This record gives sequence, structure tokens and C-alpha cells, in this order.
Amino acid sequence: MKIITQNFVRWLMGLTVIMRYFVIALLFHVALLLVMASIKIVAIVPAIVASFTDATLPPSANLEDVPDDPFAAYRDFDYSGPDLGGGGTGQKGPGGTPTAGNTASILTAEARGETPAVSDVISVMSDAATAITRPSANPSGVGLETMAGLGGMAGTPGVKGPGGPWLGAGRIGPQRSVNLAKHGGSAATERAVMAALRWLKANQKPDGSWDCAGGAEAGAAFGTLAFLGHGETVDSAEFGVTVQKALEFIVSRVNDGGTYSGNMYVQALGVFALAEGYAMSGSPALKAPLERSAHVIVQSQKAQKENAIHVGGWRYSAGDATSDLSVSGWQIMAIKSAANAGVEIPPEAFDKALKYVFAQYGKPGFGYSGPGTSPTMSAVGILCAQFLGGGDDERVETALKYLRDQPIDWESIGGHALYQLYYSAQAMFQGGDKYWPKWNDQMREMLIKNQASDGHWPCPPKSGEATGGYDKTPAYATALGALMLETYYRFLPMYDVLKQQKKAGPTTPQPPSRP
Repeated sequence: MKIITQNFVRWLMGLTVIMRYFVIALLFHVALLLVMASIKIVAIVPAIVASFTDATLPPSANLEDVPDDPFAAYRDFDYSGPDLGGGGTGQKGPGGTPTAGNTASILTAEARGETPAVSDVISVMSDAATAITRPSANPSGVGLETMAGLGGMAGTPGVKGPGGPWLGAGRIGPQRSVNLAKHGGSAATERAVMAALRWLKANQKPDGSWDCAGGAEAGAAFGTLAFLGHGETVDSAEFGVTVQKALEFIVSRVNDGGTYSGNMYVQALGVFALAEGYAMSGSPALKAPLERSAHVIVQSQKAQKENAIHVGGWRYSAGDATSDLSVSGWQIMAIKSAANAGVEIPPEAFDKALKYVFAQYGKPGFGYSGPGTSPTMSAVGILCAQFLGGGDDERVETALKYLRDQPIDWESIGGHALYQLYYSAQAMFQGGDKYWPKWNDQMREMLIKNQASDGHWPCPPKSGEATGGYDKTPAYATALGALMLETYYRFLPMYDVLKQQKKAGPTTPQPPSRP
């Protein structure tokens, strides 16, 4: 090698100066090409061009001291995307749990205007490790493509997005866990809910409905509400297809006139499910059928009544001259949910409904079709009054005390037991700390104890539902059982909602005045 080098140098020095420089330049470029050829160059071309700004997140809060940490969503999340390897902390997927000192990548206003289906917060970056979070604008597990027109914006806890003031962000992500602990839920109640949802998924009919003694439409609505109550939308990895099929079934049943069923019970349930689906997804495919079917409820409230005590209420069919609190309760919940989703509901509809509810009061509770008292109707009357802005009325307070003292033993409770328990759970929850903890202790243990090993719930043995055919179609009881154990996070307490509305000022619709 030394001899070759010496001969090359001797040859090079024998050349003219110009030729020497030429040979050296040629050798330099050959060496450069060899080096570049050994390097793999990868060009990354983004599919979407958008501008982002970084916002520094505040330090982690101690959730025991501050249970409503508004930034929890940035720090903790349930990862449901692909397994990309890696590690991280907290068992939250490839990237782990972001730690203090994070920044949130926020889509700028200009880019957001061109991509309205994308949440404000796109992802979270950790200074310690790159954390991967599931995009809230796309379904996971289905190729990250919008499913049949129903995909969209399923809000994220602590992040500005859909859901409205009534639903808030309590159903989704880490805020669900915060609310679960705050309001008396447990890991056992969540396991029970998940078992019920998996049973419903496994027993959904091909057309998207569920067998139900009240009809396929009622089964689809109850099933859909149970999934939505847990924050599951068409974007959900495990239940997205189930929710998709159920919502498509409901949409297919709404005719051009907005009628979902000739029965007003079922009409209200359909509106209720569509409203929550639209509030949580923003899907245009749900908006028109929701508006049409909600309009039917508003119009039917205007039917001529034979007695003043029935004015403002509803009955089995749209033109009935009488009203009852059982049917009316579902209509009130439906149009309240529709208004929360952005459907224009005349304020006088809520005013008339609240007057009707209080016209059914008969100390210490509420009656079915006039002043009276029964546990079931008291639960319905209390909850409707609470959601219509009358929760601080002394009549509601009296009825809450009456309802709190009613026994709820699974083996002995009669009547429409699950229907009563479903409304009671929400009424007690909205009643606050004076009523909820004691009642919840009974309900929680009773439901966990009586859930079947496969995840479904039977009807209480002495209930009218058990003898009325609902025990043969367990989707009804299973959906209601799940909804009861979702009370911890399904709706915000109304006193919090009213506080937010008062703070927001006159641009936010205010609750109707009480009679």
C-alpha cells in the first residue's frame, strides 16, 4: 500500500499544476458521492399542512386537593391506538403518561377553520418522552377514516369542544375517572358497566337494534343511550361500530314528518338518543332527523287539553286531550337534551312543561295524572323540575326527602322497578350531598350483586317489568342498569350548569321561571 501511495504521489507531482488540481477535484467528488450513496435519505411529506402553536401546561395538580383539575386531560388519557412499541410510564400506551413540563400542540385558528372536525388540542408532547394520544377527530381501529358519515368531534375532557353545558366533558377520558371517584363510584361499578356494554355489543341485532318488549325502536334508543353515557361514540375503538349501527337504525326510523314512532314514549327515546349522539359527535347525519323528530314533540305539547291540569304535558299519542307525568317525563328529557345539542326549542315549551310538572305535585311527592304521590312519579317529577330550573323549589326538597326514604331492595321492589330506579338515581344525584351518598350506597351494591355473570341484568323478580315480558328481552334492563351506574359522570350536576350559565351572562339561554 505504501509503494502504491508513493508511486501515485510521484505521478501526480509530475503533472502540470492545472492537471494536478483537476485530478484532486475529481477524487474529492468521487469520495463525496461514495459517502452520500451510503446514507439513506427519507423525505417525509405531510398529508395535511397546518400551523400549530405550543401552549405550556401548568404543573400537575394534586387531584386529592383539587379533584376538578381542568388540565387532567392533557396529562392522562386512555390510549387506544396502534401498538407502536416503546414504553413510557403509567401503562398508558407506547408513549406513557405525559409528565410536568408538557406542552400542548394547538391548531391555529386559520387551520382550524379549514378542518372543523379537528379538536383544538391535537396532541400532548412530553419533555421526558414522546406521548401518543388517540386523535379525537378520527375513529381508531377502523383505518382512521370517518365511518359512514357519522364520525366527528367527540369532545375531550378539559378541551373546548362539543357536548354542551349539560353533558360537559365528564363522560370521556380521565375526567370520567375524576367524577367517578368524586361522586361515589368505584372500579367495581366501572367493571359492571363495561360488562353490560360488552353484553349489549354481543347481542345487538344485525340491523343495529336490540330485542325489547317495548319494540325494536325502544331497544335501539336505550342501548344507544347506555353507550353514549359511557362516552362511547362512533370513534370508540371497542364500541364504535356498535354505536354506529344503532344510530343508523334510529335515523332510518325517522320519517320525513319527523315521526319516529306512533307512540310518544318511543318518540321521546329516539329524540333523546339522537340528541346525545349529535351533542357528542357533531355529525351532520344526525342533525336533520333530530330537528324533525324534536319538532314533533314540541308541536304535540300544543294539543288541546280537556282539563287545565294537563296543559303543558304529553300523553301516548301526539293529539291526546290528556297528559300523564310518565310520558311527559321522557318528552321533557328529550327536548332538554335536544336544546343542549343546539336544536332551537321555544323557551315557552320549557315554561309550560315546568308548570305542568308542578301541577302534578301532591305533598310529599308527585302523581301520575294529577296531584298525588308515588315513588316512581316522584322521581320523574323531581328530575324534570331539576332540569327545568326548579330544583331549589321547596316542593322538590320535600319530594326528595320522601324519595330518599323509599326502600330499594331488589327482591321485594315492585311496580316498574327499573324505571323508578333509573329516575331515582338521577334525581338523588342532582339533589346533592344531602341525598345522594346514602341512596347511592344502596343502589351501587344492589346492582353489582344482581348482575349476571355474562354482563346482563334481569328484572327484579317482583317487578311489573319481569311479568310484562322485559325479562325475556334483557337489553332493556341491561341498558338501564348501565345508565344507573353511569350516573357518576353522565350529566353534570344542574347547580354547576346553572352556575356556568350565570357566569356566561345573558348570551346563554336561562332556565324558565318557576310557577
